[in-house]
Amino acid sequence: MTHIGNFDNRGGFANFGSIGSNAVYQAPVTIGGPDPAPSSRAEVGVLTVLDQEIKAVVSVLRRMHDYRERRLRHGPLAYEAWLPDRWGRPARVAAVQTREPGNDQAVLAYRGLVEEFRPSVVLLVGIAGGVSPRVRIGDVVVADQVIAYDSRRETPQGPRRRGQAQSISAELGYRLNEFFAALPSPELRRATGSFGLHRGPIGAGNAVVTDANSEIRRWLADFHEKVLAVETESAGVARSFHETAARDNVRGWLAIRGISDTADASKGDAFHDVASAHAAEAMAMLLPYLP
Repeated sequence: MTHIGNFDNRGGFANFGSIGSNAVYQAPVTIGGPDPAPSSRAEVGVLTVLDQEIKAVVSVLRRMHDYRERRLRHGPLAYEAWLPDRWGRPARVAAVQTREPGNDQAVLAYRGLVEEFRPSVVLLVGIAGGVSPRVRIGDVVVADQVIAYDSRRETPQGPRRRGQAQSISAELGYRLNEFFAALPSPELRRATGSFGLHRGPIGAGNAVVTDANSEIRRWLADFHEKVLAVETESAGVARSFHETAARDNVRGWLAIRGISDTADASKGDAFHDVASAHAAEAMAMLLPYLP
């Protein structure tokens, strides 16, 4: 029987068990075993930006064990819980919300999270705009590469971008391989509807894209033809990891993004709740593979 974390492919949370279990819970889950000793450390740190994103993550954490909240020294409220990893060991999770959107705020939030909890892995969980025909609203993208599109030179012929790409660590790449190999299907179901789970590169920058013919979208397609989505924080998290990983002993970062729009003139907030919920559920599925 293949372990898949805590999501049953019929749309509910299984008891952090395995595919094929008949037990599906829509209510909070109780996990057996003793509580881990109190600690300020968390194996996995989670960053969110929007209110809908942190609410969705907290909803997932409440289904885990020993849920609690506490105010951190540098200001934000932290939401903490734990769940068993694939070997039954307690893996603590701590989530915080950035003060504002954007890569600069993501850098500050990353530093605060790492200094407070010393996580091995940092996840950025929330929403993004889909730019590939492969993804639809409600789907979830797990980014294995982020392409920063802000750096550019302005010329009379228009901007000339100097983007940089950063892939996830090799160790997390292996964990993603194991996770996707264990999925019974890339199409998952829940009460808000079915959604697909994808893996691939995303673009990130401070500019919000709301034009299907945007120069940014064209540049991203030229840079990497398989770019799935765009958002505004992953480049900051990736940069922070790259600059400080050796000092902090952080083993990797991942972005988990629910598709809330198609990064064009139709962009709005109608699907923020659904996209955030799906991203949080994908996070819950992936967590046991990470510590």
